[in-house]
Amino acid sequence: MRMRANCKRQVTIDDGCVPVTALVIGMMDNNCFIVADGREQGAPAMVVDPAGDAEAIQKALGWFKLETIVCTHDHNDHLVALPELAAATGAKVISSNADSRIIEKGQPGYFGDWDAVAPVHVDRKVNDGDTIKLGSLEFRVMLTPGHTKGGICLYLPGFDGKPGVVFTGDTLFRGSCGRTDLPGGDTETELRSVKKLCMLPGDYEVYPGHMDSSTLERERRFNHYCREAMANF
Repeated sequence: MRMRANCKRQVTIDDGCVPVTALVIGMMDNNCFIVADGREQGAPAMVVDPAGDAEAIQKALGWFKLETIVCTHDHNDHLVALPELAAATGAKVISSNADSRIIEKGQPGYFGDWDAVAPVHVDRKVNDGDTIKLGSLEFRVMLTPGHTKGGICLYLPGFDGKPGVVFTGDTLFRGSCGRTDLPGGDTETELRSVKKLCMLPGDYEVYPGHMDSSTLERERRFNHYCREAMANF
C-alpha cells in the first residue's frame, strides 16, 4: 500500500491574471498547482503536475470539476498521484509527445514503492505552440527540453491589467534552473529553453515544480542561469 503524502502547505495566489492554488506535497516538496476558470461550484479546473497524493489534491479541488491534468515532464516525483487522480475523476491527461512514452509505460520507484508510478494513458500529446483550453481560458504550450527530453511549460498571457502566469515544471526555478545530470538531460538544451522562457513578452507570475513562486522579470534580472542563457544562446 502506498504511503499517503500529506499536503505540507496550501495557498491560493492571486497576483496573476488568474488565481492559482499551490500545494506543497510529497517527499520531495513538489509543487502541485490547481487553476480554475471561475470560482463557482462546478467551474472547470486543471491540475498541473499531480505530485504526492491524489486524495489531498481532490480535497484541495473542492467543488471544482477537474477536466485536465497536465504533466510538465515525466519524472516520478511529479506523477505519483496521476494514476489514482485520473482514474477517480476521468480527467484528460496531457503531456508532451516525447515524455508521454515513459508516462504510458509506467516507472518503478527511484527511492522505493512510494514513488513508483503505474502506466497511465495520455489522452493528448502536445507540441510547441499548441493550446490547452480551460473554459474561457486558453493556455499555450512551450516545449522546453533540457531537464527531460520532452519537458513543457504552460503559459497564459496576462489580461485585465494583471501579469500572465507560467507553469515552468523543472525548467526554471526561483534563482535556478533544472538539473541536467539525469537521463534525458542536456545543459545546453536546458539553457536554450530557459532563454525561450525569458523571451516571453512582458511579465509573468512563475510557478515552478519546486520551491517558491517568482516573477519572470525577477528571474531575468537576478537568476544567473537566465542571464547566462540570454547572453550566450
